[in-house]
Amino acid sequence: MAQDRQVEADILDEILDKCSTSWPSFLREEFTSSIAKCNNSSTSGPDKLLWSHLKIIIKNDSCLDKIISIADVCFELEF
Repeated sequence: MAQDRQVEADILDEILDKCSTSWPSFLREEFTSSIAKCNNSSTSGPDKLLWSHLKIIIKNDSCLDKIISIADVCFELEF
């Protein structure tokens, strides 16, 4: 298993710094229209979350704002 393998972290020192670019925050309309285009019948990933679930969740303004914040932070941290 990978957890039992030795890791050489110093290889990360060879990675060059890249230019940073800012990513504009998602607009609510942009986010909801993108999610609306996703196929409801697609299979779930490891989290078992379907697009249809997300479409229901983002109908709540508070949930939508939190999910957009998470997406924005992911881009900011380059995940």
